[in-house]
Amino acid sequence: MMWLSMAVAIVIVLVLGWDAWVVWQARKHTFQKTENLPSCDGLLLLGTAKYTVNGDINRYYQHRIDAAWSVWKAGKVGFVVVSGDGLKSMPSETAAMRADLMDLGVPGDVIWQDPAGLRTLDSIYRYAAAQAQWSTCHHRVCVVSQPFHNQRALALARFAHIHAVAYDAEAIGWRGTTGRRIQLRERAARLRLCWDMLTHVRAQSSLMQIPLIAPQPKFVTQDAHPQ
Repeated sequence: MMWLSMAVAIVIVLVLGWDAWVVWQARKHTFQKTENLPSCDGLLLLGTAKYTVNGDINRYYQHRIDAAWSVWKAGKVGFVVVSGDGLKSMPSETAAMRADLMDLGVPGDVIWQDPAGLRTLDSIYRYAAAQAQWSTCHHRVCVVSQPFHNQRALALARFAHIHAVAYDAEAIGWRGTTGRRIQLRERAARLRLCWDMLTHVRAQSSLMQIPLIAPQPKFVTQDAHPQ
């Protein structure tokens, strides 16, 4: 049974090592104060459901909206892409994020919707594909979500050759059943991240299949409009 114990120990070390790398690679690229955040071309707001199963406002959602508004209000970005499930989720995650940001004061004509951001991988890779079609060079994006989510998103951004930083929305932590469940789910998501990178998994839908939704913003030229 010694070999089994050794195998289990090796697996645990590898899992912990991978988790530590995800945290480490993001350490110099995440920010908690807008005054320390470098100026970026765009903001990528990662989506989640607006409401819990009980019908209450999802605190993860609200904190992300508040964080995105803080970054916009500080003048750190020129446009926003809200990315989430706008295809199956009711209400649409992206439509809800756009509406709530507009209620706070973000102009509607600078908010793109990516309704096919079903996974973080989809959100990052589809943003990379859109960025490749836009006319700006040396493009930098600010990802907004909770710290644990931002760490994983930045790992994907690096893998997709995106120049990205992240602004941390308020974290919920391990308190309560929801917090513990989401943190445990994040551990599984990081293992899947490793597999996705090793097997070069692609976004489920290309921009040709499901384009971004928004009025044409001023920063995009006509010939660079995502298709």
